Amino acid sequence: MKKLFTAALICFCTLLFAQPKMELTASGFSSMEFPMPDVPLENLIETAKGWASNYNRNGYDVYDEKPNMLKIDAVKENGFYYMNRGQKFVFKIKYTLAIVFEAKVYKLSFAVKEIYGKDDTAVKSGISGYFTNEGQLKEGFDDVKPSLEYTAERIVGSFVEAINKQ
Repeated sequence: MKKLFTAALICFCTLLFAQPKMELTASGFSSMEFPMPDVPLENLIETAKGWASNYNRNGYDVYDEKPNMLKIDAVKENGFYYMNRGQKFVFKIKYTLAIVFEAKVYKLSFAVKEIYGKDDTAVKSGISGYFTNEGQLKEGFDDVKPSLEYTAERIVGSFVEAINKQ
């Protein structure tokens, strides 16, 4: 039993640390590069579309599709939150995952296009609205950065896992 627990713990830690780390700034997230699997490009494009269908069950849009790239838009419930005076404010996000397949790597860009608040009302300010001009989080919005980074890491991690299973 002890060996089984140890093995499970090692697997869990490996998966935990295998997730891509994304950092949110006032200008959004930086692009990331991953090694290209040894799979025909057409298969990777189809895998990306299949991932979009499976991961985003409430709808998605694949567009700007070219032989080596595509973009995926979808809405994520509970995209991020912040706490204010003991009350939790939860927001949906509409995100874009842009994928470019190159010779040895593929590049992913994750961007938040729109933010939706209560009753699916679009929030006028974007992500930059939670930051000061100096790039620091505004007072009272401390939870925005870690909660949105968590969401982005899960989305990108799921995509990378799907591509790497090829």
